[in-house]
Amino acid sequence: MAGFNNIYITTEGAKLAAKTIEGKILKFSHAQLGSGTLSDTSVTAIKKRTALVKKVMECDILKAEKTGDTQATVSFLLKNTEASSPFYFRELGLFAIDPDTQKEVLYAYANAGNNAEYINNSVSEIVEKYINVVITIDNADNVSVTLDGTQVYVTEAEMDKAIKEAITKKGNLYGIKRKVNDNTSSAWERIEDSVGLVAKATKNGEAVQNDFDSRYPWSEIISYNYDVTNKKINAYYGDPTFKFDGSNGEVLTRIPEFYWKREIVDGYEYIYIADYAIAGFNKAEQFSIGRYDACIDEDGKLHSFSGYSPSTNKNITQHRAAAKLLSDEFCMLDYRYFLLQMLYLVEYANFNSQSQLGNGIVSMRYTSNDKALIAGENTNTIVIATNSYFVVGQQIAIGTTVDGVNICKDRTITEIEEYSKDTTEGTAITFDGDPVTIAVGNIIHSCGQKEGGCDSLGMKSGCLANDSKHAVIYRGIENIFGNVYNWVDGINIQDYQAYICRDPEQYISDKFEAPYEKIGYLNSEEENQYIKKLGYDEKNPDIALPIEVGGGVGSTTGMCDSYHASTGNRVALVGGYFSIGSNAGLWLWNCNNTSSSSYLNSGARLLKNQ
Repeated sequence: MAGFNNIYITTEGAKLAAKTIEGKILKFSHAQLGSGTLSDTSVTAIKKRTALVKKVMECDILKAEKTGDTQATVSFLLKNTEASSPFYFRELGLFAIDPDTQKEVLYAYANAGNNAEYINNSVSEIVEKYINVVITIDNADNVSVTLDGTQVYVTEAEMDKAIKEAITKKGNLYGIKRKVNDNTSSAWERIEDSVGLVAKATKNGEAVQNDFDSRYPWSEIISYNYDVTNKKINAYYGDPTFKFDGSNGEVLTRIPEFYWKREIVDGYEYIYIADYAIAGFNKAEQFSIGRYDACIDEDGKLHSFSGYSPSTNKNITQHRAAAKLLSDEFCMLDYRYFLLQMLYLVEYANFNSQSQLGNGIVSMRYTSNDKALIAGENTNTIVIATNSYFVVGQQIAIGTTVDGVNICKDRTITEIEEYSKDTTEGTAITFDGDPVTIAVGNIIHSCGQKEGGCDSLGMKSGCLANDSKHAVIYRGIENIFGNVYNWVDGINIQDYQAYICRDPEQYISDKFEAPYEKIGYLNSEEENQYIKKLGYDEKNPDIALPIEVGGGVGSTTGMCDSYHASTGNRVALVGGYFSIGSNAGLWLWNCNNTSSSSYLNSGARLLKNQ
């Protein structure tokens, strides 16, 4: 049931309560349930309410009876099938009839905020709950309404069904399995409650079948706006006040708590996700991740907004500091990346994340071939010989080297046209921003593309176009691979030996002692090849880093992604970047960089502890 901490008599409700002292009868007409989020959560503002923020459904009052000298209980029935669509049960309103005017008045109101309960309106998952609201009336100045959480009942039919199911298990267990050394395919076999389920991602924005949309924990993953200053949620995706652009707070995606297990038995690897506690399973606590590759704004803080270019050319230490500067609640992407991998795998049962979700932004122009043919001062145009790659709306940088940004960076192409003057023939590319000085030989190339390419998909997974130039999204996490690499904090590697720390307050690079714990296997010493096998440590079963590469696996077999490493002290990057091609994906590990490394193709992603 939704967690209503306080239920308040409204100002108009108090006026009705006062009339009971005069001997007039207070009659309750109906209850309303809603999904709205309050912009002002003060008691004063709540008491002034005369309607729900976003009404979803009405419930008839079944019974209102006196249960004490100054107490009455009002009961109504919540039937999920009467809702027009699934919703978050966040608002509760109790309406009464004014005995003098006969008008309906919002008598009492409650809002559960981020403790809202998800109500699915599916006829295959019928929910019927009797809800009792206990009303205590002393006098007009001392009136209170409380929701009796101990008196929320299921119907007899629901109880019988629940008892029968409880004999065998308490919830749902989804799983996959795969032969450890079989790299002929990227697919896994569905087991347990996953058998028969279908998971597809859109490749053009159109609706597709995904049975996991209604299965917990996937069904509870949702993006929201977070007010860092006041440490509160301002709106969820779907609310009228929700914004992608950061104007209503950081744009984060909540991953709810769930239970998981990864094990290797008799030559098979098994991964399980459960919505209830099972002996031998690990609990993944709720956390939130940035919907977008992070940007660093003028305030020097790491943010998650749509419409901004991702932060690059900064090392892991600089990004870590920028995340902490935002709030002590935040860090960068860390060991919980492995939890995201497991959620994806159990859902799609296939290592090939590019084939399932889309290629991502992985095929943008990034060579030294596109050089300025003429010099220019105070200009926003660069002239190159030919153009078959750059397009209007694309983000570019210009420098003296292929990855250089000393001329400009994160500029948007506004116009492309043929150029012909004197003896120079070519293509003129115009970009936005302040004018710059361009010398002959300066190089134009791609960089990280602006975030927000999947905003129109909302909470759908997939892409709008699968042409290797459009962003992909996995359940509210845009560019989970491609566009720019993401640092994975809390993992330090020394001569292929990985160490893990799970306390964000103690993340520091190049440390290989407590609180960092040694992983029970060595990463592969071979590198720059596709991954063949992932490691398994019984003490840290979630940490699955590459231990074997090559051996005939490629972009469509094995893990389908590549691995890069080197001796010495190293830190980790994942996902791939804007020109890496088929190497990209959820299992691309780049462990070839030091903590002082910074590149145009490497960025960060926020993570919030909860």
